Amino acid sequence: MNQDEIFERLRPLVAEVTGRKPEDVRPESGLVEDLGAESIDLVDLSFLIEERFGTTIEANEIERGARARMPGGAYEKDGVLTPEALAGLREALPEVDPARIREGLRKADIPSLLTVGVFVRLIGRKLEEKEAAAGKEVPCRS
Repeated sequence: MNQDEIFERLRPLVAEVTGRKPEDVRPESGLVEDLGAESIDLVDLSFLIEERFGTTIEANEIERGARARMPGGAYEKDGVLTPEALAGLREALPEVDPARIREGLRKADIPSLLTVGVFVRLIGRKLEEKEAAAGKEVPCRS
């Protein structure tokens, strides 16, 4: 399944949890800033993704990916992300404008960086991993 297909299947789920019209949901839409999602909405979205795509996205998955890119480095100090952590986030979130991942960013601010495109990429990666592990194509649930 390509990213366009994933997006078209994800779009109604995002619209459902945010109360927006599907046409308001674009890959570059910020879930929190543009679509008004709250933390509970992100949890609901994770459940819907699991139902629709048969794969899970964990709440701290982005952060874990950024930490994995900086073995041995300090991730945060007093709740503020270190320069190394910011670099890891930029790599983990290529869909996000790098200028938004700036000095002073707090760990609690990470959800505000998430876009629909981030979820499309994560779902795509998970489906590829699942397919590789199974040695065959994984169908998408409707």
